[in-house]
Amino acid sequence: MKENTSMFPASLLEAEVPNMGTEVKGVVEALYTAPRWMVQAEYYFDRLNRTDGGKAYRPHGGYIQGGFLLKGRGFEYDAMYGIPIRPAAPQAIELVARLNYTDMNDGRAGIYGGEETDLSLGVNWYINQYLGVKLNGSYVWVGEHCNAFYKKDFFLAQLRLQYIF
Repeated sequence: MKENTSMFPASLLEAEVPNMGTEVKGVVEALYTAPRWMVQAEYYFDRLNRTDGGKAYRPHGGYIQGGFLLKGRGFEYDAMYGIPIRPAAPQAIELVARLNYTDMNDGRAGIYGGEETDLSLGVNWYINQYLGVKLNGSYVWVGEHCNAFYKKDFFLAQLRLQYIF
C-alpha cells in the first residue's frame, strides 16, 4: 500500500534510474542564529553510478530559509539533528521565508525527473512549547520535464496545526 500525503494526485518531480549501482552524496550546510532571527541554507548534490556502463545520474538542489521573531527571543536547538526547532519563548510569533530549487534533469545521463523552484512566505504562532499554528503561501515555478499533471506554475496556501513532541 502506498501512502501519499500530497494534496495532488501525482508527484511534481520523479526520476527513474535504471541499473543503479553505487551512490555518492554530498551536502553543504550553513546555519546562523541570533536572538530574534535565523538563516539556514543547504546545497546537495548526488551522483548515482549505473551498472550498465551508462552515464552517472547527477541531480542537485538547495534552499535558503530564514525566520524573524516578531514576538519572543531565542530558538531551542535540537542537538540530535543539529537544527533550531522552535522559539524558546511561549506565545512567539515568527515570520518565515524559504526559497527552494531542485533539478532532477540530467541530459548527459538521459534522465529527466523535472525541475522546480518555489518561494514560500508564512507566519508561525507558537501557542506554547507543544502547539504551533502555521499559515503559509507557496508559489511554485514548474520547470522542464515535470510530471505532465503540472502544466503551469501554481500557488498553494496552507494552514496547519502542529503538535511538537
